[in-house]
Amino acid sequence: MISHPRLRLPIALLLASLLFGAAIFQISLDTRLTSEARLISEKSHAQHAARGVREAPAKLLQDQTEAALFQHIRDSGFLGPENRVGWITALAQTQARLQLGSLAWHMTPQTTSALAPDLYVSGMEFTASPMDPAGLGTLIEHLRASAPGVFTVDHCALTLDPAGSGGQANCRLNWWTLAQGNTRSRDWHADQNQ
Repeated sequence: MISHPRLRLPIALLLASLLFGAAIFQISLDTRLTSEARLISEKSHAQHAARGVREAPAKLLQDQTEAALFQHIRDSGFLGPENRVGWITALAQTQARLQLGSLAWHMTPQTTSALAPDLYVSGMEFTASPMDPAGLGTLIEHLRASAPGVFTVDHCALTLDPAGSGGQANCRLNWWTLAQGNTRSRDWHADQNQ
């Protein structure tokens, strides 16, 4: 294409130098972009590590609190099978402690609760006498403190005799247990250890 032979060599050298310069520019641009990406990644890791160091004391306290809470729940008798013997024993101890003349109880079969998967409830109905309002409160609190497991009071009625010397309490308690094989409780405990 170039008619003058003296111009062919300089033009070829010029084109070669332009191509070589473009290649060097592209390589240096790629190197710089890679270096900047690495720097951004390292800054991000450094910021994440610094945040972890700042949050470590609070996270440690939270983990200890949650671990203590889970240990309390496990020790309370809420997890695992029902403990009817423990509940009835605590009720008998309460009778002796409050010097009740009469205490009768009846347990209903354990049923699955609609509130949560693997949550079970067992009903306990009891009558106790002689009983007054303060004594009924003491009875419930003593059961909460001494009986294994967790219960809620479904209902309690106190019938006082006309002379006012005492009465009879009729109560129903719901005893709650969470199946020990519950995957949710295992997953929650595993999350707390991470």
